Amino acid sequence: MAAVVTADGRSRADVARQNMQRVDLANLLPINKNLSSAKEGTMISLLGSPRMPLTTVGQNERASDLVKRNLVTESMSPLFRLQGLEPAIADLKAFLAQAFAAEPDLKSVLSTEGMLSVRVRKPTDGSVSTKISNHAWGTAVDFKIVGFEAPANTGHTVPRFIGILIPLFNAGGWYSGVGFRDTMHFEVSEERIREWSNEGVLK
Repeated sequence: MAAVVTADGRSRADVARQNMQRVDLANLLPINKNLSSAKEGTMISLLGSPRMPLTTVGQNERASDLVKRNLVTESMSPLFRLQGLEPAIADLKAFLAQAFAAEPDLKSVLSTEGMLSVRVRKPTDGSVSTKISNHAWGTAVDFKIVGFEAPANTGHTVPRFIGILIPLFNAGGWYSGVGFRDTMHFEVSEERIREWSNEGVLK
């Protein structure tokens, strides 16, 4: 990691460690209030089915035709770009702008495990799933801190940076993967997807 990046002389490594410190999930509750994880049936009916079969390895060329028509790739910070469904990317840019305004140092260490990945789900408990991941529609994203592994199932605590992101994402209609023990994960909720459909934002 680079040396000094903050006005108070902290190194990027110090900022990264601070953002990986654990906070009690209980202090963040309630989360995902009035939101639910987007159902596979809803996603297929509104965004089309990826070309089957799928594996746990992303095969983005198998994305549905509607998803392909609505994909965009944009920079989220100096550290990473994301490819996803156009309205989802617009949401993400707004959420992250809020996060970086509140916590400017976060911009220097926040990174990602990606967004669009046309595959089946990979549950954090190691079980095998045949359901399509919401990443397959470019409507889910996984976050991590530079120099650290992306947080999977972190139990009754979450890294500080996830605690910062959850309320911003929830307020915008995104569901936190903490709800199904996948701490790094955020996805467009069932309710938000239906809003987009009703508003006709997808081509």
